[in-house]
Amino acid sequence: MSKKKLERTSSGRETTGTGSSFRLSVELWHRIRKACIYLQLDIVGMGIAGTLVTMVILSLEPSLAPIVVGLVAYGVYVGDRISDVRYDPQATSERSAFIGRHRRLLSITSAGAYGLAITLSALGGPLALAVTLVPGVTWILYVVDLSERSLVPLERLKAIFVLNSTLVALAWATAMVFLPIVFADAVITPLAIVLVIYFFADIFVNTEIPNVRDIEDDAQNNVSTFPTVVGVKRTRHLLYIINMLSILVVVGAFLSGFLPALFAVVLLAGRVLAVFLNSRIGRSDDYRRLELLGEMNYVFVACGLFIAISG
Repeated sequence: MSKKKLERTSSGRETTGTGSSFRLSVELWHRIRKACIYLQLDIVGMGIAGTLVTMVILSLEPSLAPIVVGLVAYGVYVGDRISDVRYDPQATSERSAFIGRHRRLLSITSAGAYGLAITLSALGGPLALAVTLVPGVTWILYVVDLSERSLVPLERLKAIFVLNSTLVALAWATAMVFLPIVFADAVITPLAIVLVIYFFADIFVNTEIPNVRDIEDDAQNNVSTFPTVVGVKRTRHLLYIINMLSILVVVGAFLSGFLPALFAVVLLAGRVLAVFLNSRIGRSDDYRRLELLGEMNYVFVACGLFIAISG
């Protein structure tokens, strides 16, 4: 009888231990997932994938460009999250609490990542260094309240309608297209300009998707975005137009003969996904998932291109 009790006790402890380990694993996974979301590490993946797309389509030699863009993306977006704690403390309070707890470590890694990116880009020459600095300079102008440091009454560019999303899209389109070109010492071709327009349109749209989620916080913090100015429904319609213009640019490049049909099909597949995500604006409550899928669009396109060229 005592032996049976011992077996049940041992079995119970084993089961409890297994269940505890499982719960710890699930909790650890949720913490890692939240950390990735709060730091927007998916944008790091977006930057790397977009740069690889440029290198494949323009037939550029392998270089450090994808690594540099990934480091810059980490440095800029972690820095942006840190600045949000000061300027927009009520926005995504859970994220702000996470950033606040790890602020010192994140400040060090953010500065270190950008510093390493600058060091690596210097190997590509002064022009590569200049292109690497574009996202950082843009971010400073984007988040810093210049009126605090000068006599010019200029508010944060992050708060200015249209200009905010335009700056973000232009900075990353420039980095993902021109940096690999400079590293490869190649010339800027019409196809490169097509890619700049393609990336610009996609990033602009992806920037406005989370703005729908943050419409109340942005309104409270006097940040003007498409959703706060024209409303959610009109935002969806305007983003449709931007996506369609991007599709026309890709089709035009194919018809003009400087974009191969296979590459055109893959890029258009990426635009189809973007239009679908666009259609969910105002019709879905899971904007984080829409944002993530939009940013992973480049990973989808990059995988499609690698499959196409290896097939």
